Amino acid sequence: MSNILEVDLDKKMEITIKNELPVSLKDLSLSLLSFNHQFHKFVESETDRETDIGSELLIKEVRKGSIVIELVSQAAPIVPLLWNGGTLSQWSGVVQGICHWLLGKIASPPKEMTKQDLQEWNKFVEPVAKDHGSQMNINVSDGGTVINNFTINSTEANAIQNEISRKIEQLDEPQDHIHRRKVMYWYQAKFDPDSETGNRAIIDDLSKKSMKVIFENNAVKDAMLHPSEEFKKQWHELAYVVDVEVETVRGVPKMYKVLRYYPEYTFDPEEE
Repeated sequence: MSNILEVDLDKKMEITIKNELPVSLKDLSLSLLSFNHQFHKFVESETDRETDIGSELLIKEVRKGSIVIELVSQAAPIVPLLWNGGTLSQWSGVVQGICHWLLGKIASPPKEMTKQDLQEWNKFVEPVAKDHGSQMNINVSDGGTVINNFTINSTEANAIQNEISRKIEQLDEPQDHIHRRKVMYWYQAKFDPDSETGNRAIIDDLSKKSMKVIFENNAVKDAMLHPSEEFKKQWHELAYVVDVEVETVRGVPKMYKVLRYYPEYTFDPEEE
């Protein structure tokens, strides 16, 4: 049994799923929608913002043992002009490159990958990954001449999904970074030694936004909220020098953990 997915713009792309078991309608639909969205993003990224790019998958024909799909773009007339060899030739190279990257055959992906991108590629190979002994063949041809052709078997599809899961876990894991002797000033604070909420501060050198603050111990927090009496200003009007551990998610700072406070360096930021 074969499901033939035909994508026809300036060249012809056939994606043939040779399956041993019946393909779930949900899995096939999500696979096609994910593939379509990734193609749309690819074309959109290669054109200027003023170009209206629209693409959608349309069911061209349903017959016994096969499903034929067409990928059409509202901007099809201008798309073939973007690359030597045509849109589908370039796109199939990107698809192959992403698969090879996820299989560990190359070091870097052909384009930047977000968590959503990874999730969509996971859905794309799902019909093959679920069916042991099946395979997906991607073929681009021009007038009967094969331009690109490659196959993903069930074992490789499973390996791709495993690698995607690993990469998504890495994206979701907070990364800890320690920064020494940074100037911090309060945005708001809660005078409760047992509370871990309501404390926010700004460290301009790391981010212009206020971040949640927690402390290595309550003594550090208490010392920062009760500075030396030599200052004629309130605690929230002073600047403090601290060692902080910055927790980030996907490279974006989310929280400061104050490890050490240097009371001797506390100063009035308005003084020259």
